[in-house]
Amino acid sequence: MKYLATFIQIVRTIHTRPTKYFFMVVLGIVGLFFLAYMHNYNIVYLIMFFVFSLAGASSIIGRLNLYELEASVLVAQNFFANTASSYTLSIYNPTLRERYALECSNADTSFSLDLLKAQQSKSLTLSCTPIQRGPFRLPSLQIGSYFPLPHELLYRRLDLDYETLVYPEPKGESLESFTAKNRSFFGEHDDFEGIRNFIEGESPALIHWPSYAKSGELMAKEFVLLEESKHLHFYFKNCGTDDEQRLSQLCLWALECNAKRISYSIHFPSVVLHSRQRSHHEILSFLARYAL
Repeated sequence: MKYLATFIQIVRTIHTRPTKYFFMVVLGIVGLFFLAYMHNYNIVYLIMFFVFSLAGASSIIGRLNLYELEASVLVAQNFFANTASSYTLSIYNPTLRERYALECSNADTSFSLDLLKAQQSKSLTLSCTPIQRGPFRLPSLQIGSYFPLPHELLYRRLDLDYETLVYPEPKGESLESFTAKNRSFFGEHDDFEGIRNFIEGESPALIHWPSYAKSGELMAKEFVLLEESKHLHFYFKNCGTDDEQRLSQLCLWALECNAKRISYSIHFPSVVLHSRQRSHHEILSFLARYAL
């Protein structure tokens, strides 16, 4: 009964998808059968049964190659809507058998493992692109293989059981452009520090024209800011035309303020978030869950 239960479990968890070679094998077996039947060639019957047995044995060996593999999430980056984010997995082989030619994938990326030794684990990095902000469950992992013969793809899906939070897409006007337009909030621009890529929507006054004349690419001037101890105030209703646009803009500013160690407050209709009172993660989490 134990072996029967194991067999049923293998059949349920390991799926198969025929390849073009599968149909070639089927045509070959049918052709050998008619040849043996019409001419009564025993040797052709033997060849036919050998091919059939080889294909069947390959399917059994291939299923055992995928059975009992385990996967777990080791590290996951911050996830932002409509932005590719990576996460690192551990693939573990708990058995005493080696595993061969594994292809680990999700809807966006894949990773190949030529060999996974007995009781060995290997780490791999995949990425995915969440569509919406809010609670998010990592997609299931598909582990597939053509081993040992390529007439069928054998695969199984593993639920990673990992939930995280997707922050709004960081998009909109840059903080530097905002401070250039609202100097009463943040003081004046001081020393010229360097150049960077120009972001669409920024003030034309930031364009570094000598670089444009030399290379034809728009570059923006970057300055050291005076009075960096001043506190920025962002007002939700003034950050865009709809809630998603406003949240994307606030997320971008929160990331830039955190990178530059600038304190700020975000004023919502019912609450005010102060960066000196809440952690960076708490503020982004609030933006991710807003009005859900």
